[in-house]
Amino acid sequence: MVESVMIIGGYGKVGGNIAKQLIQSTDLQILIAGRCLAKACTFSQQLGERAFPVEVDIENEANYESLLQANLVIMCIDQTNTRVVQYCLKHGIHYIDITASFAFLEQIELLKPLVQQSTVILSVGFAPGLSNLLAKQLKESMKIVDKLDITILLGLGEQHGDGAVQWLLEQMNQSYRIKKNGSTQTVQNFSGKKTTYFNRLGTRSSYLFNFSDQHTLQRQMPYSEVNTYLTFDIEWVNRLLAGLHYLNITSFLRYSWARRVLVKIIQGWQFFSSGSDICAIKVEAVNKENNQINEAHQVWYENNEALITANVTSLVVQHMIHSSLPAGIHHLDELFWLDDLF
Repeated sequence: MVESVMIIGGYGKVGGNIAKQLIQSTDLQILIAGRCLAKACTFSQQLGERAFPVEVDIENEANYESLLQANLVIMCIDQTNTRVVQYCLKHGIHYIDITASFAFLEQIELLKPLVQQSTVILSVGFAPGLSNLLAKQLKESMKIVDKLDITILLGLGEQHGDGAVQWLLEQMNQSYRIKKNGSTQTVQNFSGKKTTYFNRLGTRSSYLFNFSDQHTLQRQMPYSEVNTYLTFDIEWVNRLLAGLHYLNITSFLRYSWARRVLVKIIQGWQFFSSGSDICAIKVEAVNKENNQINEAHQVWYENNEALITANVTSLVVQHMIHSSLPAGIHHLDELFWLDDLF
């Protein structure tokens, strides 16, 4: 039974929105956790009497005992190891993670032998998360899918969290492996241009990007080709980034100091004021059946990507309160359909 929820990174962009939604929609005790106790205290006071600050440094195992105050831990910051997850599994604490990094999700999946009574839910949020659910629904309606493309559109007018921007920049110069043209290939992030039409915005140039949803869906659809693309609401920014990437000018982003500096510039600059806070997911499926090419698509529009990630997370928590979910390590689309949450 879930009575107390600890949100690690609870005073951040996404974590703060999750806390606000859970305060409004549940009677749970909300523990606002992070390395800075002063920030946790300030934010907890804003939330009211059911919110409590907790100092937790995920790199310091000595203060992991603080996790025992919660029945459920929601992780809203990136991790370099699975020690927190292992601690939760050992002590029967439920766990939710909003990361988009497939490499880290794979590390968590290796912990399945340690599961006793905890429910671990991964791929929770906008993308991955809502993108997985849309793909699942489209896949069910098509029955046979030869190719599935997911395009994630982000608004440059939104004040994204530092962690989200850091992750996007970190991915810029990395490569990953996907199934293309019947074989597994290595591709670069922000390569493989595709033109995607959004009826609210028009045509946008979108590029391959290493969101985790394509990898988890590929395992469920071994005979299909699954790709995730990224685009922004300002088209010339898409083309500029593609050009910088092609010329290898973005290679300096491999250095952590360079990413930190650029995050500060992006977050403090009004350069993208012409952008909006719109975000969208478009899922397109194709099959060749009955000697013809069949196509179908789903589109979901929202405003404020961080808010919809918090919304999805909050709805999942409400399901955990009111229904018994199976113990084990699951991705969101393995437990829910789109209609279950919305």
